[in-house]
Amino acid sequence: MRKRIVTVTCTILLVISMLVSNTSAVPSKGHHHGTEKLTIDQPNGQQFVEYLNLSGTSIFPASELSWSISEIIPELVGNHNIINQSNIFEQVTVEDNVWHWELSIYIGDLNCSCDFSIIHQHNDNSHQSNILVYLGESNHFPIIEHIPSFQSPNDDSDVVLKYAVTWPSNDNGLIEGLNISLFKAEICLYSGEACVSNPFSIELPYSVQNDGFYMIQINQEEIQISDGNWLFNIIYRDSYLRTSNLHSKVLTFDSNPPNVTIFGDQNTTEMSQTIYSVLVDDGYDSSSIAITWTLANPDGDIRALFSSEIIDDYSAKISFNKSGSWSISVLAIDSVGHYTRISHVVDVENTPPTISIDSIDEINSDMTFDISSDWYLDASNSVDTENDHANLIFQWYVDESMIYSGMNLSQNVLSKPGSYEINLIITDDDGDKDEYQFLLTLEQYSETTENAAFSPVIVGSISFIAILILVSLIFTLKRSNGEFKLPKWKN
Repeated sequence: MRKRIVTVTCTILLVISMLVSNTSAVPSKGHHHGTEKLTIDQPNGQQFVEYLNLSGTSIFPASELSWSISEIIPELVGNHNIINQSNIFEQVTVEDNVWHWELSIYIGDLNCSCDFSIIHQHNDNSHQSNILVYLGESNHFPIIEHIPSFQSPNDDSDVVLKYAVTWPSNDNGLIEGLNISLFKAEICLYSGEACVSNPFSIELPYSVQNDGFYMIQINQEEIQISDGNWLFNIIYRDSYLRTSNLHSKVLTFDSNPPNVTIFGDQNTTEMSQTIYSVLVDDGYDSSSIAITWTLANPDGDIRALFSSEIIDDYSAKISFNKSGSWSISVLAIDSVGHYTRISHVVDVENTPPTISIDSIDEINSDMTFDISSDWYLDASNSVDTENDHANLIFQWYVDESMIYSGMNLSQNVLSKPGSYEINLIITDDDGDKDEYQFLLTLEQYSETTENAAFSPVIVGSISFIAILILVSLIFTLKRSNGEFKLPKWKN
């Protein structure tokens, strides 16, 4: 009975040991860039002699996968020398639409600190998984890998960098408990393409977190650098005085908000196109500034500039469609979040209307029309700015009394003969006006001319009739003084 209990206990312990062993083989998070779609079973930092044996899984067909081995060159940024690559795997099995792959690559006498990468590339989609491996027995050094951190430091002059450090599996980086490792950086002021100052070296203080990551805190005041973009070429040196690969990082130090100045007219007229520009100084070259323009009209309504108004980030052309006080605001935000808001007040003066009158005759200060013919005075072509033209008010006055409101004055309004002192007043929606005064005379030219043309005929006719009547009377009188005889009838 006792023997049976011992057997069961040993079996349970064996199972637990296997589970612990499998758990320890899970790749450490943050050290490589694998996803559930494409994984590598082995962790970072393993050493391989003669053969590199790796395995992993993929949700993509193995025929679409390829792998490569690249040697990491110390103190050179991004210089990975590919020493082997292929799309051939020793063994591939499929289970539940998951491809399980295995590799056994002969490395011979190769000695390097290397990066193994497996890639799926299909059309424009790409997935990749990497691990760091040590091949052979020499030329091994610690490898640093920057871990992005989204935590903001408490002080604007502080920058925190997070690193993972990988050593060969049989090396813990210490010499008999003595830790003389350090992080070192060569820094220079950076224009975006090259250094614009002489580089100098500094040692960077660091701390090791409970999760094994190294935290470097860089303080602007302690290293005595000005605001600007600084290039940091960072290396790690371990207790064996071995130098790691090089990691480059551009850090921006900016302790002051940008200075902003707006240039442009502060007085202009309605609907005239005016150009405004912005000068931004953040205290150093190559500063990255985001500019936002807003415009407030005299009623207090605020809007962003239209795309047609923006020339570029630092200049704009604006047409003010209303008279009054406008405000142009510019918000400038630099790369670390400091911002400055500035306003530019523009007083816009209204453009008054200008009267223009058309007619069948030339326009002047004294005009005469035949009241029986079609005549008109058309003021529709009067001039004003585009935004005011549709709302112009046309008023026609005679002796200070308005007789008509509209663009055209004609015989439909004035039909009686006479002389009229006309005053046309045009008013826009801002209350500005223009006036035009003239004398308008309406006469009956047609009747007078017709009477004058036909009066000689009438007089002649009357005279002729009078003469006939007179002659007839004379004959009648003569006949009445003679003898009157009765006519004789014949049988």
